[in-house]
Amino acid sequence: MIAFVKNIYNLGTQELEEDYKIAAVQISNIIALIFLLAGIIYGVISIYLAPQLIDVCVILFIGSAIILFLNYMQLADFSRFALNLVISLDVAIYHGYIVQDGEPLIVSIYMGQFVVAMLPWIYIDLREKWLLISTLFITFLIFTAQPWTNTFLSSEMDSSIFREKIFTIPTYTFSILAILFCMFLLQNKNLIAENKSKKLLEDIQSRNEEMARQHEQLEKTLEENQKANEAEEKRNWIAKGISEIGNLIRGDISDHFYQQLVSAVVNFMKINQAGIYTVEEDEDNYGGQKFIDLKACYAYDRNKFLNKRIEIGQGLVGQCYLEKERIYLKEVPSNYINITSGLGEATPKTVLIVPLIHDKQVEGIIETASFHELAPHQIEFVERLSETLAAYIASNRINLKTKNLLEQSQQQSEELRAQEEEMRQNMEEMQATQEEISRKEREYIERIEELEQALAALKTV
Repeated sequence: MIAFVKNIYNLGTQELEEDYKIAAVQISNIIALIFLLAGIIYGVISIYLAPQLIDVCVILFIGSAIILFLNYMQLADFSRFALNLVISLDVAIYHGYIVQDGEPLIVSIYMGQFVVAMLPWIYIDLREKWLLISTLFITFLIFTAQPWTNTFLSSEMDSSIFREKIFTIPTYTFSILAILFCMFLLQNKNLIAENKSKKLLEDIQSRNEEMARQHEQLEKTLEENQKANEAEEKRNWIAKGISEIGNLIRGDISDHFYQQLVSAVVNFMKINQAGIYTVEEDEDNYGGQKFIDLKACYAYDRNKFLNKRIEIGQGLVGQCYLEKERIYLKEVPSNYINITSGLGEATPKTVLIVPLIHDKQVEGIIETASFHELAPHQIEFVERLSETLAAYIASNRINLKTKNLLEQSQQQSEELRAQEEEMRQNMEEMQATQEEISRKEREYIERIEELEQALAALKTV
């Protein structure tokens, strides 16, 4: 039974899109079903009170069924217009047959007609104004024309029974229940609309929150992408600098190389000054002790030819050698270093000193000075450059030592060959001398033998 009522309730709503129209059609289905049942109930009552009115009840029953069929056929607007027309005419005709010419209207039935006249407000939305206006106009025209309808449909019928309690009480009850039901439908319609509005607001709020989360996530993603792009740009900048300066690192090291190196560092980093130091050994004067030697300095598009020898542990450069850690000063003492330009001399704002370490040995030190603070990727560039320079300097030291050892070996080989030649000549001379001595020895022996023979001959004589 519940499934049957539910199916009747949803007739004709399958293809509707507007929520208000779906609710209106559902209500019209319920009202049509109620008056279909009313046709049956009043048909039963008419059998006992006035059998000639059964036809009117049958018309109400058939008309209500047609209304449901029209909704089923998706003719919602036509069915709702016809719904109130059928019900109003049927009740008016029913009332007209009962009341005889000159008799007063039956209040209970008239009240029912008033309820019927109010029905369009229930199942027609205010947004369907032309449908509502036309339906109300026809309905109230039928309602107000009831006295003329009674005159036109006059028939010989005893209407006293319809004025008695046995009829009026059920009619009043039906009208009151109809009004209450209409109020319930309105309240339910409003409740449904309110719930839908509330749900819509919740959905909107939920979507707004989701959009806010998505917007926040998007901003976070954009921020991460921006950071990633900035990091990528910095990595590319570092790689570009290493590549450009790496083109200078080839062949043997010369003083010209150091000048080119510090010039390239200053121009690429857009700083104000740079210098390169190497660790050397002074075997002649210091018994092989190490010291730090400034190889080149460059500032403001000009080379600064300085001779600067720093002992191990002396100043920040010497300390950097001992600690094997970078030194980054943001507050430079006024007497530490001056940058000279066409505008005069000034103390830099930042100084970066980085050791050139290869295989745990400090091969040199690179020092930069700037009027501005260095960004982290600039410091990273100098540190990575220091690794490349340290390996290059160490490799050149090994190559130089190997070259010197090779030259010494070649010189020693030449000296050995000269000594060997001299020894060979001496051996040849010694051999010639020995042969001369042997020859003279044989001559002496022959002479001695000749003398002995001569002496023996003399003795015989």
